Amino acid sequence: MPHQPVFYTGKVTLDTGTTPPAPVVIIRNCNGVSRRQTYAAGDGSFSFMIGDRNTNETAPDATEDSRGFGSDSPTSFANLSGTNPSNPQSVMADCDLRAELPGYSSSYIRLDGSMANSNVGIIVLHSRAKKADGMVTVASLEVPSKARREYEKGSELLEKGDLSGAEKSFHKAIDQYPKFAEAWTRLGDLEQRRRNSALAMEDYQEAVSADSNLPLPYLRMAFLEAVASNWEQTRKLAERVIALDPTDFPLAYYYAAVAEFNLQHSAKAESAALRAEAMDKAHAEPRIQLLLASIYSAKQDFSAAAQHYRAYLKLVPEGPLTEHVKTNLAKTEEMAKTQTPPNSSLNK
Repeated sequence: MPHQPVFYTGKVTLDTGTTPPAPVVIIRNCNGVSRRQTYAAGDGSFSFMIGDRNTNETAPDATEDSRGFGSDSPTSFANLSGTNPSNPQSVMADCDLRAELPGYSSSYIRLDGSMANSNVGIIVLHSRAKKADGMVTVASLEVPSKARREYEKGSELLEKGDLSGAEKSFHKAIDQYPKFAEAWTRLGDLEQRRRNSALAMEDYQEAVSADSNLPLPYLRMAFLEAVASNWEQTRKLAERVIALDPTDFPLAYYYAAVAEFNLQHSAKAESAALRAEAMDKAHAEPRIQLLLASIYSAKQDFSAAAQHYRAYLKLVPEGPLTEHVKTNLAKTEEMAKTQTPPNSSLNK
């Protein structure tokens, strides 16, 4: 018997009681793996459906960096979702919702079976007082409402897989406001879905030209440069993200660590990877564990490497890399038995 779709609604608001100043992403985290679920509307309301057979729950997304460096690499960008999209109860198991808007921290809503087909409540965003160069920039606040509506429409269409419709809406938004950096960024995301890296890079460059204080397009470009193994450029772009926003983008530290590792700067790679691990409290990026395992293997600290392989398998017990990681773990554990573990900065 087929499973019925499950429908959710809710709302995002600032802790001041006002609506958010820019489009807010709703993130669903299940079993330590995060994916973007939908966008909140201009008034903060959101809705989404799980289990709709017309909705591709496992489609790769530019912002999830689900393509990449090779399946047996510590930096492989495979789809790590272990949920079953045909079963709403499976998709919903051990899940929570949060909002994502750089410059703000989010409350969480826990999902359970009793909340199916209902309003899940309010997600509250709290401003980060320490931020000096936020992603909610002056340029983003100057976007005309009509352009913002086209942007939101395009984002919704992109989520549904309507690339042609999304592209039209994004171009309408940009025609109305050429310096609409977020719209340029989403166009780049769209081209990534089409696997057109060259056009995606051009769109991200346009976003940076429109608003040089927006971290997200730099992060997207860092990913593309990493896929192309341009490690020096990857490092520079990741450092630019970190300079603009040192608290909201653990992926920036991850990309920096990948670049430093490939540039054979082991100490810098370890430092950046550990920072990424510490920031990734929701364990949204399990590949950090594989990178740390590679870093410690290169240092011949096999005990520490094995610990990170085990951490990855705990986060992703079943996935495209699981068997490969299990093989590496077994080899690493054997090597650890034959040596006295060196001093490691693992617990620093």
